[in-house]
Amino acid sequence: MSSVNSSSTIRYRLAKQRGIPTRCNCGEAVNRFTSKIIQNPGRLFHCCPLGSQKDKTHLFKLTDKSVVEEIKDFQDLFDVLLVDNSEFQKSVRAGEAMMTRHESRIQEMEDAMCHCEEKTSECIRELRGIKALFVCCLVMVFLYHIYA
Repeated sequence: MSSVNSSSTIRYRLAKQRGIPTRCNCGEAVNRFTSKIIQNPGRLFHCCPLGSQKDKTHLFKLTDKSVVEEIKDFQDLFDVLLVDNSEFQKSVRAGEAMMTRHESRIQEMEDAMCHCEEKTSECIRELRGIKALFVCCLVMVFLYHIYA
């Protein structure tokens, strides 16, 4: 039963390993070699130094297939980055639009504050005039009571 678990674990690791390998499933660092056989002359491959042609538990992988996997993985990552960048650009545009609306609202509020300051100054002037008139009336009433 442990050999079944062991072989299924090895197959899982072999299926999981994509791209250019760095370690075999046994943990050994893999090496890159150039094929000298007639079927694949000059073709690069990665393999475990502990493996053999008959031993399928150790890593053997053709480098060109590894590179194709790397390119596909990078393409997938690139596509994800393009989508993320597109979403980011949308967020930036939405943020800029919101900022423009807020800047416009701030300008409206500043204008309203200026208007209020003008009205406040006008009210203060009118109050000073009313105060002077009240003091004048008070003096007249006081004089009236003194001389009447």
